[in-house]
Amino acid sequence: MSISGFAAIRNKGMLYEPAYTLQFSDVVTKLVGRHSIKTGGELRRYSIDNYQPNFVVGDFSFNGSQTGNAFADFLFGTIGGNNSVQVQNTFVSSRAWSYAFFVQDDFKLTSRLTLNLGLRWQYDQSFHEIHHGDAFFNPFTAQWEQFGVNAPDTTFDPSAKEFGPRLGFAWNPRGGLVVRGGYGIMYPSTTGHGRAGDGQPGPNLLANTTFANGTNWSALPAITSPDPSRITAPLPVNANVSFSFWAPRKQTPSYIQLWNFTLEQQVGKDTVAQIGYVGSHGTHLPVNYAYNICQQTPASTAQLHDPGSTKFNFVSPTTSPYCPAAAAAVVASGASVYCCLTVNPGYWGLSSSVYHSLQARVDHRFSHGFSLLANFTWSKLIDDSSSDWGGFWSLDVLGQDFYNRRADRSVSAGDIPARFTLAPIVELPFGPGKKWLNSGVGSQVLGGWRTSAIYTISSGSPFGITDNSYGFCNGAGVLSDRPMMIGNPLPSGFHQTPDHWFDTSAFDFSGTCPAAGLVDLTGPFDVTKAFGNAPRYFSNIRNPGVNNFDFSLQKDFKIPAREQMRLTFSADFFNLPNHPEFAEPNADPLVSNFGQISRTALSSRTIQLGLHLYF
Repeated sequence: MSISGFAAIRNKGMLYEPAYTLQFSDVVTKLVGRHSIKTGGELRRYSIDNYQPNFVVGDFSFNGSQTGNAFADFLFGTIGGNNSVQVQNTFVSSRAWSYAFFVQDDFKLTSRLTLNLGLRWQYDQSFHEIHHGDAFFNPFTAQWEQFGVNAPDTTFDPSAKEFGPRLGFAWNPRGGLVVRGGYGIMYPSTTGHGRAGDGQPGPNLLANTTFANGTNWSALPAITSPDPSRITAPLPVNANVSFSFWAPRKQTPSYIQLWNFTLEQQVGKDTVAQIGYVGSHGTHLPVNYAYNICQQTPASTAQLHDPGSTKFNFVSPTTSPYCPAAAAAVVASGASVYCCLTVNPGYWGLSSSVYHSLQARVDHRFSHGFSLLANFTWSKLIDDSSSDWGGFWSLDVLGQDFYNRRADRSVSAGDIPARFTLAPIVELPFGPGKKWLNSGVGSQVLGGWRTSAIYTISSGSPFGITDNSYGFCNGAGVLSDRPMMIGNPLPSGFHQTPDHWFDTSAFDFSGTCPAAGLVDLTGPFDVTKAFGNAPRYFSNIRNPGVNNFDFSLQKDFKIPAREQMRLTFSADFFNLPNHPEFAEPNADPLVSNFGQISRTALSSRTIQLGLHLYF
């Protein structure tokens, strides 16, 4: 409920989603000479029931249209503007099976060389909705695909060719030196995935009741109750196709190749040092769904601008170069291409990734009151979609041109070039059985203390402009409009501060629609710049890195009531030096502090005291 001039009361949506997974698995091991052979299988049964109407408690607004005062309208109960209630007629009930079987042979070729040879096969069913309520809108045929009605029961055809080999070796050429390597192909299971076969609930699963301006909520008309028998009724092509989903039935399954080569050396009896190369390559990965399959091209967008106007004419698009039949059907229904022909990609394996890293580790096992674990990673991760789930635009910067994958290829949202972690544990050498103060008052006061710490320093994640607030503003029909680059956002000699993290004048926003007075347009509105050349993520603009030190102090007090009974006191200091750990700069050009850092990622120094009784 919203009252003009007052804070809104938000409680319009709900989510109830009971789910379960039944899992059956078994492994059999057989020793045959120098072979250790394992074989096994796993079966899973997935069940998800979803109830999620958007306006189940109603969406009411009071804007003063009746009395001239919004709050007075509220007191009289006279609603204004667009008001509605939405009801879902039944659960969206999705079901599927997945199967996997494997065989592996650990072959001890010699006393110093072991080979690991294996093969895994899996079969992932596509979800089916038991009421046949799922539906995709095919923008190329301009028809609704209602699964189990006028289309197969499931969203896509599963592949029976998901064979994943595993190859590895471990070689001990001398003493404490071990050389290891491995290669494998993994198929991330699509069953149970957010859009992997459960498709998209069709419009027939929901029923909307709208209320006219001026209706008094003491005399609302009857709420339309959805008829479950109408779930499979034919769906018309009109404004209801807006923000629907579609993906082809036949696809090459997503798979990831992983490989590594490591050297491990034992140093003394308690320390192991390791260094290695680790890499991966993802192929046919699901693309982020924040694209519009029915977008315009750069050429068609350029034709939409009215030369006599300084901005885009929003009623201009009457067709889509990629979806002409769908555009014609939408226009014939009385809706417009601009508002209503946005079709998102479903689970669609169009993306890829590549990862290379140097990883080093030192592990000193606890001895003589001391242990140490140190890790260092130097890496690079590149992709064109960092997450297929773009829900609430939070997990990835939105893509721009669905049909130009190269333009969206950049460092990944998860690219952290360097990261070092140090974690020591030290028992103080005081108290009974220790080197100093074995007895007496000093032994009781200073004995039994131990300290531990975790120090982490790492590069920041890459920065990307999130301009979803003004997507569609130039008629290109894309969910994100990136600016043109006209300079270096981090020129030589530029001093980064929280108030000026990068040079905002390096961007040309004249092909988009930033707020007035926020980012000065470098020229008049130019629709030919609708498809900006700024990267998805900037490799040279990094969010602030991590430089954090946590410290813990603990002491055990023995309690004579039982042999193992003790009381442990702990004092934990998070961010002990009290360094400000800054969050990312604001990435939305529509806000006044674009390019500025206005908050911290971690809290200031936090001290936590605790007592733990063990018995």
